[in-house]
Amino acid sequence: MDLIIDNRLEGLYETGEDEYWKIRQLDPEFEKLKGDWKHYSSGYTYKLIVKEEDNMEEFALHMLKLGEDLYLDFFPVDYEIRHGFLDMHLVPAHIFAKAELTDQALILHFFDMEWLEDLIDSKKIKISHVETQDRYLLTAKTEELQKFITKFANDSTTFIEADTLLRQDLSAGIPDLAVMLNLN
Repeated sequence: MDLIIDNRLEGLYETGEDEYWKIRQLDPEFEKLKGDWKHYSSGYTYKLIVKEEDNMEEFALHMLKLGEDLYLDFFPVDYEIRHGFLDMHLVPAHIFAKAELTDQALILHFFDMEWLEDLIDSKKIKISHVETQDRYLLTAKTEELQKFITKFANDSTTFIEADTLLRQDLSAGIPDLAVMLNLN
């Protein structure tokens, strides 16, 4: 696995009505990293801000290459759950997606959970995992996960329908978004 930086990833993407993603490379040399962000000083981290309606959350984002394919690894950072007892029950987890970059879009292929459940239930694969109430959580070490991902990377049943995030032209002026996402 090689973490990589690709400047084409940086930008503003529209994901739906009043929903946007802002991606930029995190520069620990020039930023005062606070909270959980202080753990991301490798030089290979992007900061993803996801705006959905009036809510915004931040994610650490890493791009990597496995075989010939690009992948993105998402992990929540500095999020706030306003219910202490609920927070004790939740475990942050990495989400992984196969990625394609074009000049106009970021195309994401997320793994199909039903496909994964079928593989595990039918014992077609052996990968470290735990079963929760309604899904499986993969607990395998990095090397085992990478082998699993590359094995099924070109299987058309591995992923749900692709999500296409359209790159936005910042000069077009999206009302209030520049202020909210600190784009200026």
